[in-house]
Amino acid sequence: MDWNDFYKAIKEERYQSVYLFAGPEELTKREALEALRRAILPPGLEALNEATLEGCGAQAIIDSAETLPVMCARRIVVVRDWLPLSASKVKSDEADIERMLEWLKNPPESCILIFYMSVEMDGRKKLPTTLKKMGAYVEFNHLSGALLLKWCNQQLRPVKKKIQPEALNELTMMAGQDLNRLSGELKKLSAFVGDAPEISVADVRAIVAPSPEYMVFMILDHLLEGRLAEATKVVNTVLQTEPSAVRLIALFASQLRIDAHMKYALETGGNLPEVQRALNVSDARARFVLRQIRPLSADSLRQRYEACVEADFAIKSGQIQERAALNALMLRIVMPRRATK
Repeated sequence: MDWNDFYKAIKEERYQSVYLFAGPEELTKREALEALRRAILPPGLEALNEATLEGCGAQAIIDSAETLPVMCARRIVVVRDWLPLSASKVKSDEADIERMLEWLKNPPESCILIFYMSVEMDGRKKLPTTLKKMGAYVEFNHLSGALLLKWCNQQLRPVKKKIQPEALNELTMMAGQDLNRLSGELKKLSAFVGDAPEISVADVRAIVAPSPEYMVFMILDHLLEGRLAEATKVVNTVLQTEPSAVRLIALFASQLRIDAHMKYALETGGNLPEVQRALNVSDARARFVLRQIRPLSADSLRQRYEACVEADFAIKSGQIQERAALNALMLRIVMPRRATK
């Protein structure tokens, strides 16, 4: 279920014994947990009926979940970033997973157990798969489109302002989709525009500091258009505040992976909106990506992505220094385009 379905169920007092909270949007995830607390725990008895666990085994979780609530119908147990649910591979987790799977067959009604994941989760593992089949999985993805515009204007309502849709597109490209970051940027923008009733694209460009991801998009835009000198200038600017060339290469790889997947979808007649959702790409970013990849083939984008992977390996295996690897990578990204000219 998504978080809207979760809120609807809470409003109707339809509670499950187990939930798995996962996804990249931390603000809505925290708000959902707080909504569940308000619905379940009587005022003044919260401390007696809630436990938060980290770095523990299955038996500790089970013991806490089977502890009876005090003067209320249910208690809440929150397990944060449980290792057997994460993307890591540890053999010692197997016994914990089997123990938890057995317990999940008949969890007590006196407790609501929440696996709260703020780190990457491997949805292919047996435990996440089982929780999804139980209907326990609540997905917290970034807001986009009309939902995000509505959320932003709700944040601006107390100061009697709105943000133009085009300005929101620019804001999400420059600052990303994280609601915590967007909330802070909206406060700065509302102060910057003064008495003006709307926030414009020009306002966003004047006051919002671009994220590293946005700068990487700009760099790749230059490289994919064959503008190596302009790309180098932006790289030098980024490295003044983000001195890790390895981090920059990782961001190149992330963007080129998205570019390649979306281009393959276009070339093969795939479901582009479905690919966009799977890659967690906002509508605004998707428009920029589609413009960027229009003249390029999927195979050429894949080759550039593989060049990023090779550069990362070369640095980490001690074959080449970071900046030299970055410079060589930029040449490999720009050269196929130049060759076509």
